[in-house]
Amino acid sequence: MYENKVRAYDETTHKGLIRHILIRHGVHTGQVMVCLVINGKSIPAIDNLVERLTVACPDITSICVNINKNTGNVILGDRTECIWGEPVITDKVGDITFDISAKSFFQVNPVQMEKLYSRALEYADLKGSENVYDLYSGIGTISLFLAKKAGHVTGVEVVPDAVKTLSGMRN
Repeated sequence: MYENKVRAYDETTHKGLIRHILIRHGVHTGQVMVCLVINGKSIPAIDNLVERLTVACPDITSICVNINKNTGNVILGDRTECIWGEPVITDKVGDITFDISAKSFFQVNPVQMEKLYSRALEYADLKGSENVYDLYSGIGTISLFLAKKAGHVTGVEVVPDAVKTLSGMRN
């Protein structure tokens, strides 16, 4: 940032380019996503930045830029572009593999998530004939756990990226 005179975003003046740096890590896969949230159209010397990041951290499999020009405190804007690598990282929870995009909601502690969801599945005491509705299902973490024992699971979600990710599941 210093070399290219790129300023950090200031919430009070609404000036500056770099608003946030979001890092996602696939605990079980080792994959890493870096998402740069900016208040502009592009980042100066982006190719140099990509090279430096990938050399410094060889586990990076995805670098994205998210544009958020809104003055509110919402972290991510509507548009995300993958500028290097894959648009998603994958991680596993139990025997289920998830594709995680920059905008996906995914629990920050997948080890505890697996324990929590397994306990919820146990308490639900599903027999195999139930119709289950998972409201605000995100990328389907709860839906897919419940699908192991329910007759039918319907996930309901309004975030387009989450719906797209869940629609492409291969579990």
